[in-house]
Amino acid sequence: MILSGDDLVRDQRTRRAGEIRSAALAYVRECGRQCQVLDIDEFGLRRWPRDRDEKRRIMIDALRDAVGSGVPVMDVWQRFEVSGTIARRLVGASSYGDLYRILRDNEMPVAFRPGDIARWVHDGKLRREEGMDILGIESGPAFDSFVAAWLAGEQ
Repeated sequence: MILSGDDLVRDQRTRRAGEIRSAALAYVRECGRQCQVLDIDEFGLRRWPRDRDEKRRIMIDALRDAVGSGVPVMDVWQRFEVSGTIARRLVGASSYGDLYRILRDNEMPVAFRPGDIARWVHDGKLRREEGMDILGIESGPAFDSFVAAWLAGEQ
């Protein structure tokens, strides 16, 4: 049986859904390890070196879609394996609030809330820089305002 182009894409995405999810998590983790957004095409070439060009292209496109959905990014981010800054760049989020919207929209459980981060920093359980990194807030004064606002809201 010869598959048309669209049929081949659907076939590969269906048959290799587990591999696509695994590759998406690996890609996000590698971005976290290298502290930058990596070229997804290059990653795909290394991930699937034995696949024919057409199949590899399908897998890379599926990988791009999986990462773009935000689900693997949020999964890895909530495990503290990728910074908030890299997570935001991977999904095109302009703030940490957008990351929480992705969690909500995908009905994903929330491992930590912004108020948790503010409280942990205030209580000394987390260094200020770590809190900034987790949420992807790059300005010290902006993060200080964030902590103050969350703590004021608790009282």
